[in-house]
Amino acid sequence: MKLTFYQIYYHLKKKYEARRISCNPGKIKVKRPVYYREGQLCRGHLILIESGELRKIDLESSLWKDCIFICFGEVDDIFCRIDTDLLVLDKKESREQVLNDLQEIFQYFEDVERAVTDVFMENQDFGELIECLGRIFDTSLALTDANFSYVALADRDGRFKKGFINESRALPMPLVSQLISDPSYQRSTTLAGVYTYSLEQMTFLCKNLFFEGEFTGKLLAVSCTSPLNNEYHKDLLHMAAEYVERMYERFGAFHMADRALDSLHEMLRLKLRGNSVPGERLRTALGNVSWSEDDLYYLIQMRPSYRYDKSLYDKYLCPQMELQWKDTCCVAYNDSLMVLLNGSRLHMTDFQPELAYFLRENLLAAGISRRFRGFEGIQTAFKQTDIALEMGIKKDSTPWYFRFDDYALDYILIHGRGGFEPEQICAPGLLVLKGHDAKMHTEYYKTLYCYFQCRYNAALTAKKLFIHRSTFLNRLERILELTQMDLEDFRSRLYLSASFYIMEEEN
Repeated sequence: MKLTFYQIYYHLKKKYEARRISCNPGKIKVKRPVYYREGQLCRGHLILIESGELRKIDLESSLWKDCIFICFGEVDDIFCRIDTDLLVLDKKESREQVLNDLQEIFQYFEDVERAVTDVFMENQDFGELIECLGRIFDTSLALTDANFSYVALADRDGRFKKGFINESRALPMPLVSQLISDPSYQRSTTLAGVYTYSLEQMTFLCKNLFFEGEFTGKLLAVSCTSPLNNEYHKDLLHMAAEYVERMYERFGAFHMADRALDSLHEMLRLKLRGNSVPGERLRTALGNVSWSEDDLYYLIQMRPSYRYDKSLYDKYLCPQMELQWKDTCCVAYNDSLMVLLNGSRLHMTDFQPELAYFLRENLLAAGISRRFRGFEGIQTAFKQTDIALEMGIKKDSTPWYFRFDDYALDYILIHGRGGFEPEQICAPGLLVLKGHDAKMHTEYYKTLYCYFQCRYNAALTAKKLFIHRSTFLNRLERILELTQMDLEDFRSRLYLSASFYIMEEEN
C-alpha cells in the first residue's frame, strides 16, 4: 500500500520532533520505508537517509520527484527550495526504532485496507465501509447523499448528532433551507478536491462524490484547529472517496430502496401525465417493492403551505418521505410533491397523525385522495387531491391536510357530478353497503334506500319492506355500524340524498 506525506507525518509527529523542510506539490504516494544506499533501487519509497548522504544526491535526480525523505541531522538551506517532501529528525534518534515505527504506520493502513477489501468481497453495505474507514479518522466522519440524508456515520463524540441529524437520519430542515439558499453551497457541489464549508455551528472538510459525472453525495469530516490534523484528514477523504465511489458503481445507489423504487417512480410519473403503462412493466415495478395491482392506494399531493413564503425542496423531501414510511412512493410533479401510499400495507388512520407532524415540520399543506384500487385510478385521485386542497384551504385555513371525502359533498353542490364515476364521488358508506351486500347476500343498501324514500320513517319503511319494525331497527343499527353515518346530521343526509340520486341514475 502507498501512503501520502501527511498520512506518514501525522502519525510520526506523535512520537518524534519532526520538521518539514520542503514539500512536493504533486502529492505523491510512496511505498514502505527503506534505508538509502547509493545505486540501490529505491524510487517510489519512503527513504531514510543521513544528512551527509542527502547532500550527495544530484539535484536533478528523479528521486526528488518520486520519493519522500526522512533525514537524520541538519540539512543545507538549498533543500528548502527543492520540490520534494523532506522531514528532518534529530541525528540522535534511533534509526531502527524510527524504521519500526514507520513500518507500524504502514501496517496500520494496510489492516484497514484489508478490512475494506473484506467489505467488498462480502457484499456488505456503506455502513460497514464507513465503519472501517472511520478507524483511521481522528474526527467524526459522515457519508451523505445528494438529498441531505445520511447514508452512514462514524460519529466520534457524537458531533453530528448535536444538531446536525434529525429523526429521519437527515440534515434538519432549517439547515437544508440555509444550504439551498446559499449560492456558494450550490457552486461547491461541482468541486473535485477537498474543500472546507462553514456553518454557524461547525466547519467541515468536504469531498464530493460523483458517478458518471453526476454529483451523488459527499463525505464530511469535522474540521479541527490543527492544520496538520486537517491536512491528514483531507488525504484520508481522498482515499475514502475512491472506496465509496467504487461501491456506488457496484450498487448504483446509496440506498438499496432507491433502486427498487426507480421503476415505480417512472410508472407514477407516467400515470400522472395520463400516459399508458404496459402491464408487464407495471407489475415488475410493483413487484420490486412487493406491491400488487390489487392493493388499495391513496394519493397525497403536498404543496408549500400558503401560510409561509417557502420553496418546495423536493430533492430533499421525496427521499425523506420514503425513508420515513417504507410503503410510500414519492415524486415531484407540477411544483407539488405527489406521494402514493399503499393503503393495504400502511393504514391511513395510523399514518395521518405522523403525516400532520411531517407537514407541520416542513411547512407543507396536503390534499388526500379517496382510497382506490390499482394504478388506473391515479389521474382521478390526482384531481381529488387538487379539489381537497383548493376547497379545504378556502373553507378552513387551520388544518395541515385536507381529505377529499370531507369536501366531496361541497364539490357536488358546487360543480355537480362532473366526470367522476359514482364510486369516486358518492358517500363512501353506500359503497360499503353495496360491497357487504355482494359478499354476504344481505340487502342493507336496499333497506337504507327505502328508509331514505320514506323520509326516515321507521314504521313506514318496515311496512314497505314487509318486515317487523324491530327487525328493521336491528338492521338499521347494523347499517349505521358498517357505514359510520350520522343520519341526524343535516350534511350527512344531504350527501346521502345526492349520492342515492347519482347511484340510482347510474343504475
